[in-house]
Amino acid sequence: MLFEKIEKKDKEIVFVYTTCPSQDEARAIGLSAIKEKLAVSADYWLINSIYPWSNVIQEGEQYMLMFATQKVLSDTLMKHIEVEHSYSVPVVVRCDTAITNQPYHFWVDNILTSKEEYITETEEEIKKKSEKGDHYERLK
Repeated sequence: MLFEKIEKKDKEIVFVYTTCPSQDEARAIGLSAIKEKLAVSADYWLINSIYPWSNVIQEGEQYMLMFATQKVLSDTLMKHIEVEHSYSVPVVVRCDTAITNQPYHFWVDNILTSKEEYITETEEEIKKKSEKGDHYERLK
């Protein structure tokens, strides 16, 4: 069955979101949470926001940052966001999901319980080049 309610409450997938003042900050918070295995994904995109601050209505661009994680990790992720965030009062919200497809659920569980360390694509390229050695470059 593609869709099945998973009874293990701690393993349920939840979404945690915040807004950031810049793309760089959204990326940095997202990357650090992924590297620390607090989330399986971090998506960010430009949004337009309207909100009151110090009795003045503000309008401006921010970046929405949304994480997919497991419920058991969500409190730690939310604290991580608060520590890393530049806003004095960041919005940090957890949204529970009613149902997810089984293959995705198992993938999330596998990623977040794996003991392997993550590397970036750039680090992977450097590693591949060093494994091939200098001789490979001269043969090209």
